[in-house]
Amino acid sequence: MGLRTGRAVRAPELPLALAAAGVGVWSWELATGRLTCDDLAAALCGLAPDEVEGTMDAAFAMVHPDDVTGVRTAMFDAARTAGAVLEEYRILRPDGSVRWVQVRGAVLRDESDGAARMVGLVGDVSAVQPDRLGAGPGSTALWRATRLLDVTHALERALTVDELGDVVVHIATADLGIIFAAVLLYGDDGEPYRSIVHPATSPVLALWPGLSGRGPAAAADVVRDRRPRYHRSRAEYLADYPDREEPARVLGLSACAHLPLIVSDRLIGVLVLVWGVARDFDPGDQAFLQTLAGTCAHAFERARLYERQTTLVAVMQRAILPQRLPDVAGVHLSARYLPASRDVGIGGDWYDAVVLPDGELMVVVGDVGGHGLNAIAIMAELYQATRAYALQGRTPAEITTQLAANLAGQGDEALATAVVALLTPGQRRLTWSCAGHPPPLLIVERSTRYLDQVHGPILGASPDHRYGQSVLSLPAGCRLLLYSDGLIERRETSLSERLDVFAVAAGAGLAPAPGPVGGADSGGGLEDLCDGILAEIAAPAGRDDDVCLLAVGLD
Repeated sequence: MGLRTGRAVRAPELPLALAAAGVGVWSWELATGRLTCDDLAAALCGLAPDEVEGTMDAAFAMVHPDDVTGVRTAMFDAARTAGAVLEEYRILRPDGSVRWVQVRGAVLRDESDGAARMVGLVGDVSAVQPDRLGAGPGSTALWRATRLLDVTHALERALTVDELGDVVVHIATADLGIIFAAVLLYGDDGEPYRSIVHPATSPVLALWPGLSGRGPAAAADVVRDRRPRYHRSRAEYLADYPDREEPARVLGLSACAHLPLIVSDRLIGVLVLVWGVARDFDPGDQAFLQTLAGTCAHAFERARLYERQTTLVAVMQRAILPQRLPDVAGVHLSARYLPASRDVGIGGDWYDAVVLPDGELMVVVGDVGGHGLNAIAIMAELYQATRAYALQGRTPAEITTQLAANLAGQGDEALATAVVALLTPGQRRLTWSCAGHPPPLLIVERSTRYLDQVHGPILGASPDHRYGQSVLSLPAGCRLLLYSDGLIERRETSLSERLDVFAVAAGAGLAPAPGPVGGADSGGGLEDLCDGILAEIAAPAGRDDDVCLLAVGLD
């Protein structure tokens, strides 16, 4: 007799099908925390239906102590992100027996009232679990596969070495049940140069300096031969390292693993994991831990390269930007630079102020498209060229015209914007040329207005374009703000709206009129003005570009 296929199980038959498979049903109301489950789910936990307390706290209380942190984290993460959960873990039943269960669940939202709940299935999988001492978290193929996927995603979101270290020790603590973890990183010379330890206040750290090797004993052996070390018990560990009895006691060490971090046949570090209970380290467990270490090793190498490049770019940028602004009679200057958020990288924003031989003051703010070394290199060229052309006596229009021609020769991808302005202090005359850049903001008393004349396209877009310029007589006591677009642009917000916000913040932050040069208010209130503007509209949240702000105040 053949089996019939293609017929869906009808609703009345579904409970029978689940019961036949030994699968229970549960539901968690996220707003109230109420947990309900059917009779089979209760029976799997060794409870009668009327003994189920109906809360998530009661459910977590039945989870094995070594597993509860990982289970709780997975459940609440799925609830927070409206995602799904798939977990295998041990429960302690009221009669003292231990059973392995597999839980699957997903968040659903009621279309009628919008209430969210997580619904799922639970089944007993003890029959396929290894019945042995130390069969804790990480002892099943399903658990290992899902955890490696979770680890990969978590590591992708971390950029720096410290962030990765935090992710790794968090995962080890929450998912593997460890009581101590350390990431030891080694330089190209084979010497340790950095360590990330959890918990950072562990008393064992005070013991290491007085011991040979100055750190975990097995780490030196791992560095020497690049082979992992597994110790299933404290006795086994002390048999290899008898001088470490005191650190083992302080740690509460009952099992440990020392894993090499290797990238392209180079050892870059050692991952140390310590458990407070004995652990078997069967072949599957060792393969999982070594795969975990390999994933972490590549992430740490990526983070080290990122930090090196970021440091190099930051050093180059600091070397290019002016270390101090010039002193000009009757003029006050203040500048600010803020890098983009850490996952974007340092960009090519720049500012400059230079006194010319005839006493005029050139001020400029520019912005090179992109981030990283290429943007910094182009920025350096524009910065030096602008200075050189100004010292030659060229007008702002002539400078932007020449910069555009220079930049066009670097290829289609080299684009920038700039505002070049020439201030004649004695006459309070401003001559400026805007090349596709956000308009300068003029503040007179409490009123603000943008100098919105655009004298040509962005630099590099049209090499033959001859840029224009405008001239304006500035009133006494005014402030002029030049800035890069990172100050005003935000995703999902119109540019006109952001310009309005900037103008309001600048007007509201206007300090009292400048005092005499050298007096108590000799900065003209520009420092407070700049700080107030940045605090008001340039917070790190949502900022995905560099910010340059150059403020000019006249007595």
